[in-house]
Amino acid sequence: MTSKGGKESDALRRAVGAIVEGLRFYDLANAAVAEVRVKVAFEELGRRKREQLSKLESVAGPTAKDAAVMPGIYPMDAVAKVECYVCGYVAETKAMPSQCPNCGAARYAFEKEIALTKAWEIAADADRKSAVVLRASAGMAQGRTRDVLEALAREEEAGANEAAKQLAELRA
Repeated sequence: MTSKGGKESDALRRAVGAIVEGLRFYDLANAAVAEVRVKVAFEELGRRKREQLSKLESVAGPTAKDAAVMPGIYPMDAVAKVECYVCGYVAETKAMPSQCPNCGAARYAFEKEIALTKAWEIAADADRKSAVVLRASAGMAQGRTRDVLEALAREEEAGANEAAKQLAELRA
């Protein structure tokens, strides 16, 4: 984190936390899901979070993610662990085994079924919440930091709208 102090530093920690939490969620979700269209959606959403983190690090410093405060926007519990559907063995998604160490089932026995509609629901909801965090953080920042946070809040709002559009098309 840069030498910014007080409210601006707290605001940056929360803003970085919102982006880092999203990046972690999408990376874990991409590794855990079975359906290719959902994998592609999560991969693209994760790529957007990486770009946003890069923008934030330009004002907060490259170690900003180490001090990030996770706001609890994403349903991490839905993707943090995977369970073998053959025997029930539970593993961390980050270290998903190539086969079940308990029963020998192949890796696909750990994959989760997340519907594409659910993926877009998560994205729309999380982007809306993230936009609120980023906008509030921008209100406590100044100069270039404020500009970056406001731009990121607008990106999240646009992302929420796009996710809602995707969801509506799937439901139609």
